[in-house]
Order: sequence, then C-alpha cells, then structure tokens
Amino acid sequence: MQKERIAYLDLVRIIAGILVIMVHISAQQIENLAVDSMAFAITNAFNCLSFSGVALFVMISGALALRPDQEKDLKTLLLHRTLHFFVLYYIWKAFYQVITMLEKGDSFTLANIKNDVVLTLIQQRGYYHLWFLPMLAILYMIVPLMKKGLAEKKLCQYFLTVFFVVALFVPTLLHYDFKFKYLVKDFFAYNDFYLFRGYLGYFVLGHYLHNWRGEMTSKKRMLLYAAGGFCFVLACVLGTLDAHATGQPSQHMNTPFAATTFFTATALFVAGQSVDGKIAASVKAGKILGSLASTVFGVYLLHPLAILFWENVGLKTSLCTPILSIPLLTICTAALSVSVSALLLKVPVLRKLVK
Repeated sequence: MQKERIAYLDLVRIIAGILVIMVHISAQQIENLAVDSMAFAITNAFNCLSFSGVALFVMISGALALRPDQEKDLKTLLLHRTLHFFVLYYIWKAFYQVITMLEKGDSFTLANIKNDVVLTLIQQRGYYHLWFLPMLAILYMIVPLMKKGLAEKKLCQYFLTVFFVVALFVPTLLHYDFKFKYLVKDFFAYNDFYLFRGYLGYFVLGHYLHNWRGEMTSKKRMLLYAAGGFCFVLACVLGTLDAHATGQPSQHMNTPFAATTFFTATALFVAGQSVDGKIAASVKAGKILGSLASTVFGVYLLHPLAILFWENVGLKTSLCTPILSIPLLTICTAALSVSVSALLLKVPVLRKLVK
C-alpha cells in the first residue's frame, strides 16, 4: 500500500491473509458434517474466527488510506488505487474463468470463450474471492470525500457508533427473539441506514485505531482482549446452537457483519499494535515481516488455486479431525501461495498483478 513499512500493520496483514485462507479451508466440509458432532463444532469455530480476517484487511486499508499526514491528489488516488483495483479485478476474473473451464473440462472453442470468459467479465461476479477488489476500489473513491472530516476524533467515534448499531448489533440481534422484535425490525425496514452499512465502517475503524493508537492504555487493551475472546466464544456457541435448532450450518455468526466479529477483529488489530515496538526494534524481524507482508496481496489472489491443487492431490480437511486438518491445510495453502506470489513479484511483467 505504501513504500514506508509500518511494522505492526505488516504483522496484522499476515494474520489477515492466514485467516482469509482459513475462511475457505474451514468451509470445505462444513455442509457435510452432522451439526451435533464435535467435528462440526470445531469447524464452525475456525470458520467464525476466520471471518475476522476480511475485516482486518479492510481495516489495514483504512489505516493507510485515511492517514491525515499523507495527502494524495484526486488524480493519483483514482488512477493508482481505484483504477488499479478495477483492472486487477477483470484480469483475475478472466484468469479464474479459464480455470473454471478447465475444472469443468470445457473445450476452448470460440463460442465457449465468448460465453464463459468474455460475457462473464460483464455479466457475472467472478470467482468467489474476487468481490474484495471492486469493493476496495469503491472505498478508495470515497476517501477524498471523507478524509478531512475523519481527521477529527469525535466524528470518527460518531460514525463508528452508528455503524456498530445499525450494521452490526441490530442485524445480529434480529436473528433472535426478544420483546418488541418486530417493532425494531419494522423501524429499520422503513428507515434505510445504508450509508452507515457495509465495509466502510471497518475502513473507518482501521483509521481510528491507527491514528489514535497512542491513547490505547494497557487497561483498555486488556478489556478489549477480554471482549474479543468472549465474543469469539459467544459466536461459536450461538452458531452451534443455531445449527442444532435448524439442522444445518448457520451463517448468523460467520460473517464480518456480526457484532461478535467486530470485537474479535478489533482485538486482533490492537494485539498487533501492542507488539509494534518489539518488531520495530529488531531489524531482522522487521525485514522478515516486511517480505512476507509484501506477498499477502498475491496470496489473497492465488490461494483458491492453491486449494484446488491440494484437493487434486488428495489433501482435504476430511482426511482427519478438523482440529488438525484445518490448520495444516491452511499452512500448506499459505506456504504454496506465498512461494508463487514471491516468484511473481520478481518478474517485472507480472509484478503488477500481485502488488
């Protein structure tokens, strides 16, 4: 995102990359597991935790893009950020459409290329993980409109409070029964708070936590860790209970937009901040983290291909208990993706595709 490295953001970026891989690894067999089994409870726990990675990626982008000490003109922002992400989206979308054709065994006739590649670039969303690129591109389009206002702490707090209530807390609460539930539901149905919803909230949260990180006392940090840990456990329990009630996996807690994920992701981000001094003090540790962090964007783009490779050689989460198979396959996928990403970064023509 920038030439200057920020040690703790490199660490958080690596954690986010691992968690995003785990989202897709933990989802491999979850639909096939009995909801009353221990295997399901473990798999669901990994899946709940992993959605924090999506939020962390957006928070890192917000921390960098909204920094008051860095000014970028509109032309630079639109060309170097927004346009860059849109171009990458369509390039990788076309690439993964070709991969899909190979998976299905389709022949590469002009008709198939037209229907499955060219038309898909316009008409369909693309491979399951690529939605992140246009979302991030659009967030960067908003930066010039919000940056000056969000330089003020109270305005950030105001936005984040409304975001938490209308985009996280109330939607999470409405999954469950409580007194006057339908009055609350009707109120939010007829009053659209869409401007405060979506990933913009996490974008602002990353900026807030980064810009005012000096105000995070040890007591506040410990309270946040406790809240993050408690919310993670709560999400696992509620998700498992929901699955027991319906007989199928529940997605209520397995999303960045559950109130529980907000606290877990925030705790992870602040935990990264807490070791910033130790990382910065070690030149060797800083270089290692910086090198790994530089490959993470490529890891995000390439990891579905790595997952397909491991599936084809028979390495799946169903091989053994998920408490072992999910971390093992996540590490294997990360290692393969990092290797390929690092290789592409060394090739001048291909570097821009993963950077």
